[in-house]
Amino acid sequence: MLRKFKQTIWPTGHVENFSFEKQSVSIDGRHFTLRKSEMKDTKEFMDIQEQVYSKPVPWPLDIVSMELRNKNALYLSLIEEPTCVAFIGVSLKDKKEAHITNIAVVPKLQHLGIGHLFINQIFDYCRKRGFSSLSLEADIENESAISLYRAFGFKTRTIHEKYYFRNHHDALEMVVDL
Repeated sequence: MLRKFKQTIWPTGHVENFSFEKQSVSIDGRHFTLRKSEMKDTKEFMDIQEQVYSKPVPWPLDIVSMELRNKNALYLSLIEEPTCVAFIGVSLKDKKEAHITNIAVVPKLQHLGIGHLFINQIFDYCRKRGFSSLSLEADIENESAISLYRAFGFKTRTIHEKYYFRNHHDALEMVVDL
């Protein structure tokens, strides 16, 4: 995830390139708000990563902050008042292929369909804006994530050896036509 973006120079100011209309959603009898991420979500993004990943977390605080200001990215937050419980980010700088940069759901809400909700939202969003494909990387050991992505038609494009710095796992680079 992060390696692809380390060479990018992030803007210092936030530009509203990609709007997103706030939505109320119900999942498994629980009520959530799906909205565009805000800078105030940064701390909760860090909390979510600490729950989901082993330390060090994949995206440190400075990178999370830069990404939330990135004019070429869209981040969505799922809020169960008053807390952000999940997020997804997508890079939209390549006008043909969008790229999911990060997705995380607090463990207690995993396997409820939040990942499906997020990916469906990103599919719709990217299709409406004329993107032809969507890519991502998945830890080769994360069978649950890979299964989710394959259910959406993602196929392995290549394998990046020792891609993740925190555990040296390989990554599957996956892509799907929109």
